[in-house]
Amino acid sequence: MKNQPPYFINLFLIFFFTVGFSLSLMAQDQSLRILTYNIYHGENPYAPGKTNLDSIAKLIKELNPDIVALQEVDSMTGRSESLYGRKVNLVDELAQKTGMKGFFAKAMDYSQGGYGEGLLVKNSMQFLRQPLPIPVGGEPRAAAWTSIELGNQTIWMGGTHLCHQFEANRSAQVQSILDFAESKNTPTIWMGDLNFSPQNNEYQLINDKWQDAAKIADNESPTYQSSSEEGRIDYVWFSKNHFELVRYEVIHVPYSDHFPILVELKLITP
Repeated sequence: MKNQPPYFINLFLIFFFTVGFSLSLMAQDQSLRILTYNIYHGENPYAPGKTNLDSIAKLIKELNPDIVALQEVDSMTGRSESLYGRKVNLVDELAQKTGMKGFFAKAMDYSQGGYGEGLLVKNSMQFLRQPLPIPVGGEPRAAAWTSIELGNQTIWMGGTHLCHQFEANRSAQVQSILDFAESKNTPTIWMGDLNFSPQNNEYQLINDKWQDAAKIADNESPTYQSSSEEGRIDYVWFSKNHFELVRYEVIHVPYSDHFPILVELKLITP
């Protein structure tokens, strides 16, 4: 065999390492970092009248999630004006502070503005607001959804905050979310403050097509804490057989009466 000229060897090495690097990036792109957080309308509950957005934005940047689902979000309310000196959309503020894209899904009118759910994402194909049923009355509720491309796969992700008053509402809202998510027929993740514990009837409605990240991680530590009670009422659910759980962590920071949950999932490719 003849010796190959040096330029041929160099071209081969460049091709080899370029392909290897591209495959490595593709492998990395199969993972998602997810954060869900009830932010207590942008106010620190342990320091009334003080804002918590700077602390939350700093935490988000440190954790570097691909998507953040936010609950108890004010948009242009009088309450936000009393905290910030002007009416603000908390999602827009956090998007600006973190460099992510923001979406606000109003659940109801509140204090001359809106109150509901928020999403922060690095990349998004589309956003969607899903109104949720309240068959026995109470506060209106909504879910915020986005779709992204992960590799060659479309992924749907949503965040919500279910009724804090009535089990019948929560049950109807869970079913509405499941109907929406399962209609997409694609890998799906939904999360948020669901206002029920694993012992409640609403939890039992979630069928075996879905996996509870905390259960899989064997880490059912409280996600909510007040002076009188604590419990696990914040969740990340993902469609079965589509993802592998890599990480589940409840982040203990004093910025809200809830703790943020960080989850890392790896997409299972056929």
